[in-house]
Amino acid sequence: MVIILPNFFLQKPVCRLLAVMGFLGFSGAIASQSSSPVNIDSVETYMKKDSFEKNVGSRFVTNRSIDSFGVSDTVDIKMLQRSQFLSIQQLLKGNVPGVYVQENNGEPGTIQSMLVRGLSSPVFSNKDVSSVQPTVYLNGVPLMLENSYVYDIKQFDINPIGAAANMLAGLDISSIESIEIIKDPLQLAKLGPLAANGAIWITTKDGYYGGENVSIGVSAGMAFAPSSVRMTNGSYEKAFRQRFYDTYFLTPGKQPDYLMDTRDVRYFGKPDWADDYYQSSLLYNVNASIGGGSKKANYVFTLATTKDAGAADNTSYTKYNIGFALNMVPLDGLNVSTIINAAKIDRVRNRNFRDRFAEMEYMVDFSTPLAPAGNLYNDFLISNDLTKDDNYNNLLNGLLALSYTKQRFNATASIKLDYTTNVRRAFWPMALLESVNFVSNYSGYNQRIIGETSASYLLPLADIHKLNIQWNGSITSDLYHYNYTRAYDGDDDMKPTTSTGNFKQYRYVDRLENRWVSTSIALDYKYKNLLNVGLLARYDGNSAIQSDHRWMFTPAASAEWNLKNQFFTGSTALSGLSLRASYARIAKSFQSDRYELGPQYLATSITWSGEPLLSSANGFATITRPYASGWVGYDLKLPYSDKMELALKGSFFDNRIIAEISLYKNYEKNLLTYLPVTQEMGYEYKLASGMDISNQGLELNLSASILKNTPLKWDLSFNASYNKNKLEKLPENQKTTVIGDHKLQVGQSVDAFWVYQNKGIYTNDSEVPVMNGKPLNINGVPFKAGDPVWTDVDGNNQINDNDRVLTGHAIPPYTGGLTNQFTYKGFDFSFNLFFALGHSALNLRDQQRYDFATLDNIQSLQSVKEIFFWQNTNQRDDYPIYNPQSSVHPYRAEQDLFLEKLSYLKLRNITVGYTLPIKKVGSNIPKSLYFYLTGSNLLSFSNFSAGDPELVNFNGTYDGYSLPIPRSISLGLRFKF
Repeated sequence: MVIILPNFFLQKPVCRLLAVMGFLGFSGAIASQSSSPVNIDSVETYMKKDSFEKNVGSRFVTNRSIDSFGVSDTVDIKMLQRSQFLSIQQLLKGNVPGVYVQENNGEPGTIQSMLVRGLSSPVFSNKDVSSVQPTVYLNGVPLMLENSYVYDIKQFDINPIGAAANMLAGLDISSIESIEIIKDPLQLAKLGPLAANGAIWITTKDGYYGGENVSIGVSAGMAFAPSSVRMTNGSYEKAFRQRFYDTYFLTPGKQPDYLMDTRDVRYFGKPDWADDYYQSSLLYNVNASIGGGSKKANYVFTLATTKDAGAADNTSYTKYNIGFALNMVPLDGLNVSTIINAAKIDRVRNRNFRDRFAEMEYMVDFSTPLAPAGNLYNDFLISNDLTKDDNYNNLLNGLLALSYTKQRFNATASIKLDYTTNVRRAFWPMALLESVNFVSNYSGYNQRIIGETSASYLLPLADIHKLNIQWNGSITSDLYHYNYTRAYDGDDDMKPTTSTGNFKQYRYVDRLENRWVSTSIALDYKYKNLLNVGLLARYDGNSAIQSDHRWMFTPAASAEWNLKNQFFTGSTALSGLSLRASYARIAKSFQSDRYELGPQYLATSITWSGEPLLSSANGFATITRPYASGWVGYDLKLPYSDKMELALKGSFFDNRIIAEISLYKNYEKNLLTYLPVTQEMGYEYKLASGMDISNQGLELNLSASILKNTPLKWDLSFNASYNKNKLEKLPENQKTTVIGDHKLQVGQSVDAFWVYQNKGIYTNDSEVPVMNGKPLNINGVPFKAGDPVWTDVDGNNQINDNDRVLTGHAIPPYTGGLTNQFTYKGFDFSFNLFFALGHSALNLRDQQRYDFATLDNIQSLQSVKEIFFWQNTNQRDDYPIYNPQSSVHPYRAEQDLFLEKLSYLKLRNITVGYTLPIKKVGSNIPKSLYFYLTGSNLLSFSNFSAGDPELVNFNGTYDGYSLPIPRSISLGLRFKF
């Protein structure tokens, strides 16, 4: 492993001064046991020593009573750990208001999206996903995700280069003690620019529990293949197409070759591929931890291994985790803490043709799909024996923290590190590629080093007043680096490496650096038990911004009023009532360092059409302006987020019922976007800052102990959220801009679909509107009988982009979840439901099925037919029968004909457990023994025609290439000594 230390370059004297101040101080370290923060939703019933509140929040919160402003979720992390959930996103799905998780693929370990209070920028492709994700803090260390710059050298936006694994699936779930979702604007501002999209604060086991503590957990289960697969063959496909040929008297010779001969048993025989493709798989987890020590010195050591597997294509995800934490008090008042977590990930990917060709960027003849019968799919798997596709990740993060406290003074200092590696080695032999073999090697690493310090002093005021002053400073250095080689046409399949096979090689190397220097002063004031006020002023500088806009001052403020102590002190029914208002401005960063240079030349812009990097300049070294990637000008400003929140929380009947309602509005300002330019400039577009997006919403969180003082106990928690986004402004006072096949319009949602309005079919030529003697046309092509009826919005007798409307939402406006937990003596039973309402998906799977006349005649990844092309997945058959050979292109994707509602409700998890009563008779007897049986992804209720409504791409399109999310059952055992 190579650790590269940051090299800071700061031009102005004041910047150098701030850098020195930042390096001398810090914003958070490990301290002693603390309560729940006043600003978070928690999926844990108790906090531990390194909770967010103790690290970053107010010093005045000392217990987890209702007076501490926050949500008391009844969902316990211990309950979630009994499931076979693999990633942090899966743990949070449906359990916290305002958090929407997109799990759009059942293949284990694939990238997932997590949004906190809506979209902070448009998501039109996979490349855009990383810019809207919240930051996950593991014991105070902000974790890095893969940067979107890896898409820059790829022709297809399907998968990033490398292992393409979900980094947040690599954490040891069994070692987690608490997860906090930080949404309060002031507390996000204390975390700084990395938390502009929200923050997930995770704390793991440490040695502060004291005494010997040995815990072991084991679980095993199965991910089940679909119970029934309706396989099809050439007869099904031929009959589907025959309807079009019969209706419009088309020539049968237009059909592809594989459908011409009905005697061909490979395509018209009994299909037999499903048992080789869909298979139930083993799941398991083994974890152990041991801790001990005293208040002066204590430790914990954790180990775990987990295997998750899909129900299709032999996919799996295996991780090996190790963790260590050590706390010492060498001198009175001085605490020294260190935490280290490491993981190794091994991912077995799918064997989809589309994913393979997207990696190779080598198009073959897609006209003939793999046959469904004659045992040919099994023969294809045998031919894969020479295939190599290794995908590995290594994760390492940790910190060293010192904290000194003397009376009213506290000072902390720490060094934090997050380091990940990403490796993929792929080889496909000649037999799969028309006598051309292919090899690719990717090796990348991401590194984050943070130095932080802080100092605080609690002023000696009267008993009814408390004022704490805290100064924080930090330096953050991020580095992304990769080496990528792809090579074609080697001599021998027995030499599958670039060093031995005499391949034609193309090598790419890139690195990206980003640094933040921050300093801040915070004031926390408390008056009696009535009023809490927090103020923050911070100054942040970023290296990825042009030098004249590199620094930003950002304020934040929050006030909490305890209404219970003010007006209802004598009430016995009302346990607590608080009102809080909060505001913050938080700086943000770009995903690339390219914009800091202004106008520039590139060495990678003279290429073949549609190919981002293969040169067409005869191999001569040269540079050119970035005509394809866009003009970068000056005056690109630092983006920022303005966040506002108003929240009311109350508890009743001795905290048996706790409810919170929150109103929020977030403004994302000075965002970067593309604007059109005149064709004479030669650029496809230019990049400009000044786009503003707003998100406003309402959140409800309710928890109740319905049955408490009885043998049968019943706890319930419910959460619901509403979110609405809107484009408030575009640069240069533009009202609209078109980016690819998407349109942004001021006043409209940024996740809306841009489509034609389909009103049916023209059954004869006389129904086609005529103006000035000319029939309605699209791009000069007149409509005829058998063509679709698309609304002519502007009434000019021409169908074009001006007639496409913005409608629907790719992100659900309404989300929520319901959890019930029952306990009786040693037994427990729980189940979890979650829902998403009000969003839609563009069904490209059906569109491509009906648009066969177009796709049969183009070389495109859209034409690729996987083996599951020969499967009936409840496709709709009620679309109008248009003339598939019409020049109007009637089955184009951009129409609301293929737009479907996605609202759904899912029974996500059911768990039954039993705690065995144990009488302590010896040192080798367990202190506790717990058995449980859990099932996941059990039921789904939706009207979506394609099946599982979650298997939709991040941009709201459904293409059918994702693997199904399997149903699973596992049996587990936990015991402690």
